Amino acid sequence: MRVILLCLIVAAYCFAAEEQKLQWKDEDGLEIKIIRPIKAEKCPIKSQDGDVLDQWYKLSDKDGKEIGSNFNKKPYTFTLGKGQVIPGMERAMTGMCKGEKRKVVIPGNLGFGDKGRERDNIKEDQTLYYTVQLVDLFRAVPGEKWTTDEGIVIEQTHKIDEDKCKKSKSGDTIHQQYVLHLEDGTFVDSSFSRNAPFIFKLNNNEVIKGMDIAMTGMCEGERRQVVIPSDFGYGDDGRAPAIPGKARLYFDITLEKLIQRDEL
Repeated sequence: MRVILLCLIVAAYCFAAEEQKLQWKDEDGLEIKIIRPIKAEKCPIKSQDGDVLDQWYKLSDKDGKEIGSNFNKKPYTFTLGKGQVIPGMERAMTGMCKGEKRKVVIPGNLGFGDKGRERDNIKEDQTLYYTVQLVDLFRAVPGEKWTTDEGIVIEQTHKIDEDKCKKSKSGDTIHQQYVLHLEDGTFVDSSFSRNAPFIFKLNNNEVIKGMDIAMTGMCEGERRQVVIPSDFGYGDDGRAPAIPGKARLYFDITLEKLIQRDEL
């Protein structure tokens, strides 16, 4: 009888421990519940800072009324740990397996704060109720860093092996994803916010000179961080209202697709 009782106690403890792993609440009010867990053998890596995530989400208010959703549509793409989403979402999407789904409650101070978000009718300090799923995860393989003769700093944040490299040259058509910040970290623009790549012909005076230089000799699928001096960006005048004169430009760029000139 004692053996049976002991087994029941151990089983109950293990069940409670497992439940605790699937649901928790942090001291600052962030609540997470895993509603679709992924078995360890099917989860070779879990999301961490620097990973590029494809996410499905549904945002609701406290009464369950849907505010917005992209489930079964084009996923929302962002880099974890880069401040591209609200702080509560950064934490909620950390440590996830591909395919995993979570319910998340994000308090106002970890959401849109005291400003809210007018376009979605989110009030100041409003608690947000999300269902999120990690659709896909990309983890970079860092490469080299160098400075060109023009003073442009280029760092390969994800390199492509030379034997697998389809390399860009003048006249090729570039499908580029980018995020642009100023030196103080101020966000300026991103192709991800439009859910479409920026397309241009390389070295055809369709972009700033620094970008032509930065993307010449780049492999399809490669990712780079690029710092462009103002002389090869928008010069002394800048580009009102977001880019001041003599501003250095900080880009994260991806050569998503390359159509070589001889393929046209």
